[in-house]
Amino acid sequence: MFSDPVLQQAAGGVIASVIGATATRLGVTLKSLGSRALKEDEEVVKWFNTYRIAESTPQYTDLPAGVEESELCRILESSGFHSVIHDLLAARLTDAPERDIQDIRKVFEFTLSYANPAVDLFDLTGALFDYYDTEICSIVGRIQGASPEFLPRLRSEAFAARMVSSLKALERRLQSYETADPERDKEFLRGYRNHVLEEFGKIEPPDFERRRRVPIADLYVTPEITQIDTSTSSAIDVWELGRRIDRTVLLGDPGGGKTTASNALMHWHANSDSRPIPFLVTLRDFASQDPPERSVLGHIEHTLEVIYQCPPPKGLISRLLLSGSALVIFDGLDELIDTAWRAEVTAIVERFCTEYPMVKVLVTSRLVGYDQARLDDHYFVRYRVGGFDTGRVGEYVRKWFAQEGGISRQEAQALSAAFMSESASVSDLRANPLMLALMCILYRGEGSIPRNRPEVYEQCAGLLFRKWDARRRIHTELRARPHVEPALRHLAHWLFSRQETESAVTHSGLIRETAKFLHGRGFESIDEAKEAAEEFVDFCKGRAWVFSDAGTTARGEALYTFTHRTFLEYFTAAHLSSVSDTPEKLAKLLAPRVTKEEWEVVAELAVQMKDRSVDQGATRIYRSLLSDRRYTAVDSRSNLLCFLAACLESVDPPPAVVRELCRNCLSHLFRGSMNEQQFYAPLLMLIRCSGTYREIVASEITAKIDELIQSDDASIRLAGLRVGVWCDPQRSTYSRGPLGSIGAEVKRYWRDFTEANCLRFESELVAAAENDSGFLRLALDRRVVDLEQVLSKPRSFEKLTVEGHPTGIFGTIWSPYLPSQAIKLVTEPEDVTEATLQDMAVVGKYIRDHPSPPWVPRDNTHWAAFVHEAVDRPVLQPLQPDAFLGASVLMMIVVELSGDVGFTDAAPEDLGYLSALYPYLVRRVTPEMEADLPSLPIPQDLQSTMERWALGEVNFMR
Repeated sequence: MFSDPVLQQAAGGVIASVIGATATRLGVTLKSLGSRALKEDEEVVKWFNTYRIAESTPQYTDLPAGVEESELCRILESSGFHSVIHDLLAARLTDAPERDIQDIRKVFEFTLSYANPAVDLFDLTGALFDYYDTEICSIVGRIQGASPEFLPRLRSEAFAARMVSSLKALERRLQSYETADPERDKEFLRGYRNHVLEEFGKIEPPDFERRRRVPIADLYVTPEITQIDTSTSSAIDVWELGRRIDRTVLLGDPGGGKTTASNALMHWHANSDSRPIPFLVTLRDFASQDPPERSVLGHIEHTLEVIYQCPPPKGLISRLLLSGSALVIFDGLDELIDTAWRAEVTAIVERFCTEYPMVKVLVTSRLVGYDQARLDDHYFVRYRVGGFDTGRVGEYVRKWFAQEGGISRQEAQALSAAFMSESASVSDLRANPLMLALMCILYRGEGSIPRNRPEVYEQCAGLLFRKWDARRRIHTELRARPHVEPALRHLAHWLFSRQETESAVTHSGLIRETAKFLHGRGFESIDEAKEAAEEFVDFCKGRAWVFSDAGTTARGEALYTFTHRTFLEYFTAAHLSSVSDTPEKLAKLLAPRVTKEEWEVVAELAVQMKDRSVDQGATRIYRSLLSDRRYTAVDSRSNLLCFLAACLESVDPPPAVVRELCRNCLSHLFRGSMNEQQFYAPLLMLIRCSGTYREIVASEITAKIDELIQSDDASIRLAGLRVGVWCDPQRSTYSRGPLGSIGAEVKRYWRDFTEANCLRFESELVAAAENDSGFLRLALDRRVVDLEQVLSKPRSFEKLTVEGHPTGIFGTIWSPYLPSQAIKLVTEPEDVTEATLQDMAVVGKYIRDHPSPPWVPRDNTHWAAFVHEAVDRPVLQPLQPDAFLGASVLMMIVVELSGDVGFTDAAPEDLGYLSALYPYLVRRVTPEMEADLPSLPIPQDLQSTMERWALGEVNFMR
């Protein structure tokens, strides 16, 4: 057997990694199915995800000559090798025929020989394959024993589709190796990685004066990224997202850094041979024709040959995709403006994932409109890019001004400090990375900070068209100078809304459209208009932030597109505002788009512009849209109200209009279930965006609550109570609208609002807690019901331990109450209250009164890792025996349910008050590790029970 511990760890670690990845994929599918009938399957998946390396090791003594241990470890840890083990696991789980096993053996052999063709690894290959197959068969047998129904259901349910797809791809994968030339492939990949490092090693910040390419490390600041549809995940950075990519969607706001993150990930993956080979598919280019000119594979190969000038060896890209050794980033799903065409491209991406089941895929899109063509939630996990907090803003500003030429380091620091001070009043504006970059430019050139988005864009346009050339002592004579901005607005709208799917336009096309616009606007003849148009296009294409070179046509004619989509949208909005004679006409023009979640950025900007140019412009638009009866379907009305709520962040309609909007949102809430997004979204968006209108919105909500509370119908009274006590913008994982960027005053106001309602309706809350789990959780949190009395009722302990607490509004489900309290003793021991300690003592007393496990049934609750290394933790006073007993049992139930929650990589003291429990938890999840089990500070009659749990001889869950 392998004598080197590192090799043993690497060999067994492959199985742990593959099983963990498979469990995650199955878990995503189960979550999206949402069926309680699959609860048992979910339990098995959680057990599945806690697998640790077995004690057995490959039976092979000596490595072949010429093979270093480090080289073999590198092969075993590669994505391609992991994908073979995944295929083997898939085959055994789905009871595939023996022919498939033999094909996998051949792929296994090909993979090892391909990785190091200079050495004969045949004998080692056989030993390794037999080791992995034996281990996997053992795992499958244990699953069968733990849950006899799981494997039959797995083989018949839809959530096994990806594993089945990987087996169907075996033949193509085998064929891909037949013509492979490992040395030629390695040489190509070395060259390609260098191309990617050169192409994506620098980022190009927006600038009016010159095109700059700045090394990533000198300017890039990674945004905060959070997983959507989960309340337990913590924020991560771009690099951690890179490690997690499997089937992944990255959503964000305009200018939020999605494309920059994609470019950074391209560079990060290319910078290490141990990471998948990255390929970027810009969807506006891929989908420039309907249907697309090439397949995804063909597009990648065409890009490599034409753009990178390095045609790949035949079959290599397909082999990388099939083996799981590649990452494909599909950037800019939102840039396909037409909703139907976007849905078609989404289907193409999904079919690509089916064709290449092991490839890693990242898709980026704006948040607004994603639901119109979303990827299958059975397979894709969604993440969201957040705005910059003050720390990230400061880091970016310091880096930005440090790049400025002609100023000293001290001057750059002074400019940075001044910018941070003067922009503090518009923290929401500077939280957007693109807006922040533009504000830095304007501060450098103008010495002032704009107060809203249109003003930022307007000053940018003014800086470009009226001041920048003058400052640089450049004067361009343009016959069309009075029409520069109107022409640019016209071209932007033409590019944004034309029927063609192409985002770029030829040089002659730009001139033709500009001439058409200028003809009759100061130019009587079409020839004069054409000459003026040629000057105008040359003027614009010489400014990198307006038009960028987008390549050439097949005939060699230059193609151009707007450099920044945000400016394309700004000038489109300016066009719409200028051609709509009245606010009512603009509202009518925008309504068909916003009701389909299209053009929301353009529409919001247009509303702002019309409000600035026409007296009570926003007021008239609001009233026109609210009274429009053409769009009464639930989804259309929901989108319309959400749009109007979001606009409150940028316009200031009078209080009466906001009251009318709030009444509409409340009426829409009660058209259906308060827990379904299409009904609750407008009210939640309104609360999040209430800003200076919060008191007005609160007064309308209060009036509605009072009306409902006085009803004779108990269900209506409960609905009113739900609105009152959970009307908090932070109480939902709903992704649309501001989340982390909600102002501190707004957060505090709505927290105080719900607190006041909890006090006002305390008796109603206590009564509702008798029969409703969500209200019970709130009542326990507020200490208005007695935990000991609650636990005296049948099934109460298990309800508070393994079942979630749905609020019945805003789609929110709280985690089980008792484990949440126990976890505080681990994660925040310095802040644990006396009330929490009392709760744990009550649980301990309950356990003493019911000393025979199991105490609770298994359920679908799952706890993410929450044990982390503690820094400078103070000495904690020991818990009283009952409190330690109660907290320990709850912690052990969490571990039994979810496996390692981070403690195996931590130290005993990282468990806070429960540090003495550390060896018991480690022994339970890693039985191969011998660990002494010292006596715990609990009643002695339960000591044996705790020891038997640690040894796996007894379970606390039935």
